[in-house]
Amino acid sequence: MGKGKKTKDGKKASSGKNQAHLFRCLPKTVAMMFNYLKDEPDKRALVDQMGFGALSHLPNKNLNQSLLKQLFDRYDIYDNTIYSDAAAVKITTRKIGDALGLSSNGTTYDTRVARKNLSEEDKDTHKFFQGKTAVALQNLIKSTPVDTDDNRKLFMWTFICFIQKVFLLLNSTANITPITLPTIFDLETTRSRNWALHVHNFLLQELKKAKQNNSAAIHGCVYVLMIIYFHETHFGENSKEIEAQPPWLAYWTGETLKKILKQEKKHDAGLLKTGEMKAKKDKLEKKKTTMKAASSNRDTESESESYHSSSIDSDSESSSSLDSGSDAELETKHAVYEEPPPQQEIRSKKKNDRAVVGSNEPLIIT
Repeated sequence: MGKGKKTKDGKKASSGKNQAHLFRCLPKTVAMMFNYLKDEPDKRALVDQMGFGALSHLPNKNLNQSLLKQLFDRYDIYDNTIYSDAAAVKITTRKIGDALGLSSNGTTYDTRVARKNLSEEDKDTHKFFQGKTAVALQNLIKSTPVDTDDNRKLFMWTFICFIQKVFLLLNSTANITPITLPTIFDLETTRSRNWALHVHNFLLQELKKAKQNNSAAIHGCVYVLMIIYFHETHFGENSKEIEAQPPWLAYWTGETLKKILKQEKKHDAGLLKTGEMKAKKDKLEKKKTTMKAASSNRDTESESESYHSSSIDSDSESSSSLDSGSDAELETKHAVYEEPPPQQEIRSKKKNDRAVVGSNEPLIIT
């Protein structure tokens, strides 16, 4: 068996088809950052001022990969809807804003920076943040004081880049991407910008890319899909509970999510239940297909061996028949063939024949 291909980091590459998906959104990293900000009230006040305070409700837990896989598999990229046995949940910009506590009105951001339109100060800022990693941004947030206007601006720029890099616009690269940088140059309008649309556009782009290319890693804010789906199905038409108001993250805490996940495992229409049943069915079908293919191969081999054996027997009989025929022919040739009489006997016989024809008396030869 040949060795599998490896990626640049030395890890074994995925086969591409039917591979396990990895959802890279990092709510736990955001939760840890807000836990740090509890002891930094001045910094936390700046975060709230920019409109990101609702993200403090994110639970300090890793993503449930199985659940997100079910959501991803049922997500229709053409009508932007999650179809399950329980409901059809449309994903909209307004819902993303309500779920994450972000503005869903106003103008959104450009996807790239036009450097020629930047001031010299903004060009320096752009250059400073290019190539920054999530870890570098995290360290900069913690190490930057907010005692002066310049330091406060630096802290706010850094936090905007950080929250996009690890959660809102998470991408496949280690460094922040060009789509992040246009958001840092106008701090006065940060809160009023259409962040929900900014997040939605990037998420839709990444989901389409993953669906079409069967990507192993899914990027973008996939966590919001789970919040919207649970909120819509939990507070549906038949719900007796009063619907929770935005931000929906405040309702969907770690404990609430834990309870709803248990229901999803037990309920027949639950995502995890139906996903588990589908996985078992697919596994059984795959096993049947494998067994059928193996049986077909064995039958083919058996037919081939039988045909080969009959061919050998036929060749043997033909050879035996040919050998017998040759021996018979040789015997016949030997039986027909006689040694010719000597020439003297032939001449004597001719004389005798003439003598018998010319006289009625017996001819005595002495």
